[in-house]
Amino acid sequence: MTPNIRFIIDSSHDGAFNMAADQYLLRQSVSENQIIIRFYTWSVPTITIGYMQKPALVLDTYKMVQESVGWVRRPTGGRAVMHYEDLTYSCMFPKSLKFMGSTVRESYNLITKCLLRGLGYAGISCEAHDSYDQLLEVKREVKLPCFLAPNRDEVMVNGKKLIGSAQRRVTDSILQHGSMPLTDYYRKLPHFLKLSQKEQISQSDLLKKKSICIRELDKTLDIDTLVESLKKGFADIFNLDCTDQKFTNDELQTIEKESKSEGFIKRWLE
Repeated sequence: MTPNIRFIIDSSHDGAFNMAADQYLLRQSVSENQIIIRFYTWSVPTITIGYMQKPALVLDTYKMVQESVGWVRRPTGGRAVMHYEDLTYSCMFPKSLKFMGSTVRESYNLITKCLLRGLGYAGISCEAHDSYDQLLEVKREVKLPCFLAPNRDEVMVNGKKLIGSAQRRVTDSILQHGSMPLTDYYRKLPHFLKLSQKEQISQSDLLKKKSICIRELDKTLDIDTLVESLKKGFADIFNLDCTDQKFTNDELQTIEKESKSEGFIKRWLE
């Protein structure tokens, strides 16, 4: 059966719901043999940490409580990322869809092409660029924030990183998600990490110099136009039948229940 694309234009949710939703959709992509692409935002400022990180060693939870910032562990690796006033995308698909790439690099490259095409429709000229060599030099001198982690095929604008993405490949399916800052709120991240004052300043300076947000590129671009443009980019590159299908009430209840379950809390919130 030929797969199709299900687009989910979601609303704002807290961190637990957002991660539970992506895990649910990862399973659904296999059972439905389809590519699922979800666009979503965050109802409260939330830091996601990498799957292997320990919050007590990474996060300044005292500051976070004071300033009402939440956190959640994400299924992908890497270090902490600040989410708020950003647009997050997630793309889930079964491994059986060989045209989606058989390696991390192949799948990453394909999704980057979709993002570039979509941003072009939104009037943002960007390019795929290997930030690896450039940022690896910086990494030798200072611990990089996750948003600037060296990688291949990054979405860049004039040498500055616009989207930070990560991928997880499990037994039968693949999840790639990424954050596109709408404002410069994401640059507050170092303030909430267990870093020396010198390291906080260094990371803040790097985020200003090496990354960029939508507002700095186009103050008039609204999120609805951006999402529609990105959808068009994915549809063009994949060239498959597409449907817009929001979460059903049953799906919302399933995700809510999972996000509050003991197993989920133990794995993603402790």
